[in-house]
Amino acid sequence: MNRLSPTLLALCLTFLAPAAIAQQPSCAPRYPPPTTMAAMFDMAAVTADTLDALPDVDVVIAARGGQDLSRYGLRHSHLAFLRRDEAGRWEVLHLLNRCKGSTSALYREGLVNLLGESAIRTDLRVGIPTPAVRVALKRLLGGDAAPARALHQPRYSMLAYPGSSEYQNSNQWILEVTAAAMAQADDGTTLGDRETAREWLQRNGYSPARLHIGLGKRLGARFFADNVAVTDHPASERISGNYSVVTVESIFDFLHRRGALERELSIAHQPVAVPATAPSSP
Repeated sequence: MNRLSPTLLALCLTFLAPAAIAQQPSCAPRYPPPTTMAAMFDMAAVTADTLDALPDVDVVIAARGGQDLSRYGLRHSHLAFLRRDEAGRWEVLHLLNRCKGSTSALYREGLVNLLGESAIRTDLRVGIPTPAVRVALKRLLGGDAAPARALHQPRYSMLAYPGSSEYQNSNQWILEVTAAAMAQADDGTTLGDRETAREWLQRNGYSPARLHIGLGKRLGARFFADNVAVTDHPASERISGNYSVVTVESIFDFLHRRGALERELSIAHQPVAVPATAPSSP
């Protein structure tokens, strides 16, 4: 049975150049309470064991909770690739906007880092790509992952417009890399940059979600949030507040429609153990 790296949230290995980390805004690390950390490690172990039991599966797409998007009817907020490394351990490859700044970086790290505190409240939604798509994803994500890194735009916006290359959010990178894998699996087409990936997605029927964001939140984001920009959206969306956004659900819907997923599975979140209380003195 494969076990996890002992690293936790503060210890991670990027698969970009070290300079990319240095450019990220500084922020203080936050450590969950011990009971939450225990649940995180438990869920990571269950996830590894569950994936180990799948014959011939060495790369999947996983969605965690995180940011609360329940007001939009969304349960999961962040997507990542889970890939079995050369030593047989499951690693996470994803795009992160670490400190709510205006840029992002690509990270390669452990399962615990992905799950975070969502391990105590949200299941992990796992999509198993078809064999052909898995082979293509392995090729894109293997080694230094140069083909996948070519689809990364460091300028980050949580509300990045799917029809523009100006910004990118974490789910967009997963979608565009997966599109490149699907194109390779379909007919050998190479999607080597974001423009060709977005054009392929449009031709093949990807539909983003539409989220309504009220005027107060829009003004607050405009003046106070470095990781939110809407200048890439059409004027009609900025006026109405109905923004096209790449979400976990829109990606899974697209993959199912295109037949790119073999199946889905759900890994339950872990309850937090309640410490026993000592009996009171008489």
